[in-house]
Amino acid sequence: LYMRWENLTVPNFVAAVEKCEGVGIVPIGVIEAHGSHLPLGTDVFESHWTACQAAEHEPALVFPAYPYGINHESAHLPGAIVFKRELVFALLQNVCDEIARQGIKKIILFSGHGGNRHFLSLFVQTLLEEARDYCVYYGTPHAQGADDVLETDETGHACEAETSTSLHINPELVRMADVPKEPFTGLERNEPVSRAGAYSPMDWYARYPRMYVGDASKATAEKGKALAEARVEGLVELIRAVKNDEVTAGLIGEFVKGRSEPKNPW
Repeated sequence: LYMRWENLTVPNFVAAVEKCEGVGIVPIGVIEAHGSHLPLGTDVFESHWTACQAAEHEPALVFPAYPYGINHESAHLPGAIVFKRELVFALLQNVCDEIARQGIKKIILFSGHGGNRHFLSLFVQTLLEEARDYCVYYGTPHAQGADDVLETDETGHACEAETSTSLHINPELVRMADVPKEPFTGLERNEPVSRAGAYSPMDWYARYPRMYVGDASKATAEKGKALAEARVEGLVELIRAVKNDEVTAGLIGEFVKGRSEPKNPW
């Protein structure tokens, strides 16, 4: 608990910034449907839980659970909260600026929602628009061998994997009795354009309109424990790599200077 931002007193916060060596994590998810058996906040819960667990092994200051991601593809189902893209970018920029102002100069964006992958990559890339005194990393840690515990091949949302993880970290919120009776295989309605190399706004909806993938009836808490622990281990390794990173800040400074005075390198 000592690395959770919202739990700290002012003196504790100052000590935590020093203990974590100026490294922080923003655990990001969204609020959206997860089949008929998982809570709307599944992605938020998972990312925050993983970040808090990792911070106990390798100190990093964990920002409060953050649901302000990109999930336009879920707007057609009850319970989804969808934020405008310009608001999502502006808010995360504001949050990063504030985190850095408090002494956290290395910020890891850690997502529990697959739909954030394009948003967060673009956010990090476009930080080069201005010179800043901090670095932001989009964290996608490796979970070595975790998928070996799964029985199903089709996973990705409210599936065997995600349901198993929820059974481990939030069993009281999982309604296994409400798992769909039949597995759901992707409809692949966009296959012709996808096969040709096109990505459209219907990429996800064309395949999984119910926001359910595969067969969650195969989920168990034991599988979830293995999956969750592997992801924690991966995040711990990532935190350590960021702490030891003495290259990125210098490269950013070099790039920003070069951008202001472009010169022929040959």
